Amino acid sequence: MSALSDYLNAHIPPGWSKRDVIRELEGTLDRTTVYRYLAGTHSRTPPEFVLNAFATALGCSIVELRDAAGAATGEEEPWEPPPEANRLNRGQRDALAAFIRATVNADSSPEEAAAAARTVGVGGVLAQMRAYVEQLRQTGQGELADRLEASLESTNIASETASKSSKT
Repeated sequence: MSALSDYLNAHIPPGWSKRDVIRELEGTLDRTTVYRYLAGTHSRTPPEFVLNAFATALGCSIVELRDAAGAATGEEEPWEPPPEANRLNRGQRDALAAFIRATVNADSSPEEAAAAARTVGVGGVLAQMRAYVEQLRQTGQGELADRLEASLESTNIASETASKSSKT
């Protein structure tokens, strides 16, 4: 069993069976996934949608679920960017999404951080991200800038390698 599965099992409502949990999650998670999480044979890093589904179905705290999963706990309510975010173009939105992933995954392994950052290597998004790294440094957030820059470098190396191998 894992800490997450222990938490999930402890929060099954009184009188519910595992089948009741599956029924409650029907249409959101398949039965095999539900059984894996309840048995502790699930992924080491559960996706947010899985945690959200369990939190909703079991009526428990998403913050506590993330904690049990060993993930960054964050907040209970979803983050909503300010209305001005609608002015961002696709590249800027992608860059911001990559920044958020890199920040949330700051404690992940370099391989996981590189995988999360690979989505950045498209067109001018990489240049926008580098400009953002420079802004972070100028505002005294050097550690965060270093992590983001390392993710960008991993992405750049991975995309160059993929580009070279596709040409041969």
